[in-house]
Amino acid sequence: LDQFKRGDYQGAIGGFSGFVKTYPKSLLAPSAQYWVGNAQYARRDYRAAIASQRQLIQAYPDSPKVSDALLNIASAQAELGDNATARRTLQELVDKFPQSEAAGKARQRLGSR
Repeated sequence: LDQFKRGDYQGAIGGFSGFVKTYPKSLLAPSAQYWVGNAQYARRDYRAAIASQRQLIQAYPDSPKVSDALLNIASAQAELGDNATARRTLQELVDKFPQSEAAGKARQRLGSR
């Protein structure tokens, strides 16, 4: 996380990915996978960010990070210019996790577009 905060996104990706590979059953693994996607997003590698967040959703479907992952996916889709898909992802987030903080942000984005 320190690497991410310093802007060493590639280093953060390596560290978080290594953690997930070494400790896939850890309670921290979903968070580590989430940060892989965040670091890829920060590097403007939006397709990789989407793939990493989808990996989190698939591997850890019950994680509290899933709603945040969906929000990040929508952000990356929007950055790629795929606004229709981003809106569908935001709606999926609101439908599946209506009480989450991420759903509140998704509602704001849906209302502003």
